[in-house]
Amino acid sequence: MKPWIAVAACCLMAASLPAKPQMTSQINLPSLGAPAGSGELSPADERKIGEQSMEEIRQSPYYLHDPDIHEYLMRLGYRLVAAAPVTPYSFQFFPMKLGEINAFALPGGFIAVFTGTLVAAQDESELAGVMAHEIAHVTQRHIARMLENQKGNVAASLGSFLLAILAASAGGNSGGDAAAAIMMGGQAALISNQLKFSRSAEQEADRIGFQIMVRANFDPNGMTRFFQRLLQRTGPYEANASAYLSDHPLTVERIADMENRARELQRPFIRHDSFDFYLMQARALVLQSGSSAGRDSAKVQFQTVLSKKATGVQAAVAHYGLSVVYALDGDAAQAYAEAQKAVQMAGRNDVFLQKNLLQTRYAMAADKKPVLKEIAALANDNPLSVMLAKTYIEDLYEQGMHEEILKYLKGQSAISQDNADYFRYLARSSEALGRRSEAFRATGKMYALQGDWKMAAYQFKQAQRVSDGDFFTMSEVDADLREAEDHLKQDKPHH
Repeated sequence: MKPWIAVAACCLMAASLPAKPQMTSQINLPSLGAPAGSGELSPADERKIGEQSMEEIRQSPYYLHDPDIHEYLMRLGYRLVAAAPVTPYSFQFFPMKLGEINAFALPGGFIAVFTGTLVAAQDESELAGVMAHEIAHVTQRHIARMLENQKGNVAASLGSFLLAILAASAGGNSGGDAAAAIMMGGQAALISNQLKFSRSAEQEADRIGFQIMVRANFDPNGMTRFFQRLLQRTGPYEANASAYLSDHPLTVERIADMENRARELQRPFIRHDSFDFYLMQARALVLQSGSSAGRDSAKVQFQTVLSKKATGVQAAVAHYGLSVVYALDGDAAQAYAEAQKAVQMAGRNDVFLQKNLLQTRYAMAADKKPVLKEIAALANDNPLSVMLAKTYIEDLYEQGMHEEILKYLKGQSAISQDNADYFRYLARSSEALGRRSEAFRATGKMYALQGDWKMAAYQFKQAQRVSDGDFFTMSEVDADLREAEDHLKQDKPHH
């Protein structure tokens, strides 16, 4: 694993990852600018750090590449963002495949939610409370404010704090010892200051997050309930609460303050948990282990629910969970049978259930083209669903239908051209069709969107070298290369 770009997360995952990343004594920091007369990072600087951090996170085995959970988090997240203070950030919510209860915000509006948090929430308002808290960290610019306090020590603070996170993430005593050694190695004061600031930021995030919950019509008591159980470390929270508590220091006073705010509203809140919340909770339970033993454990839980004669939503969710288990285990017929039962028990036309039904049917079909047509129709009926667009593209790719992929990409509206995945799909099919300049250009555009202008420039030069595109394509390549080189000049450190 190459060194992570500096991640100045307000709610960092200090000791929560059980990974064993390769340690490094140096962090490659992006070039940071600041507006005149201010020691604070600009929103553009924050976005730049966030994009470069995400480039590294996407390569982590803990980044969950699941379009279903990702789509659900984006829907829920933007319902909350719509109720948040006005912000210059474009938010991205993404899942991390980790059983611990945690969430964190990166600079520029990137917010991670651990699958353990989704599984542990007892209702949707509890999950919304955690996400609203992270959104508040971003809207209040806690990262920029913390770095302003560090003044001339920005790079050292970012680099040293990240090294400590990586060391703590290595797991076991050796990891903890390494983290302690780094903290004692000249940057202890900076890290101590960061932690002190983080505690004051947590109080502000509580207040703003509470307001977001109320405006988005969620029960603000959900935030209090979730935090209260974490503080008490009761039930299933006992084993997994330490990660969140280490990153988000809770106190009785903070929880009491939230309870007082809820009482002052003097209005009842009726819980309206979405059906999709329970579906994605079941999906997260299955996916987060990444092992057959973990799937077997989830299967037993779903079967236990059904053995108690569950009906309606409970039964539909259990059958859906079993379908996900069987699909991952390679039992296409059983996965399809459970998917059918889930749709029947739900008594509703849910897009996640319909997608699962078609995908399990696609997996077992000898002639896949009729099912592909139904998947295309479902995607067309839900034109803003990134999940369905990606599902259809992946199925087309499996069938070697690259011309159809290029045609679909141009006509669809779910995956925009400011999404790196758009160009990843474009590059993959262009390469398969032997259109090498177009493939290199698309790969360069993908890197550019991820903030890696050095790799982008390299890909554009490769497109020029191959030069097998038409006049229009090659003119675009020339313009793209000029833009990449301009960015590299701006990023070059000044001495």
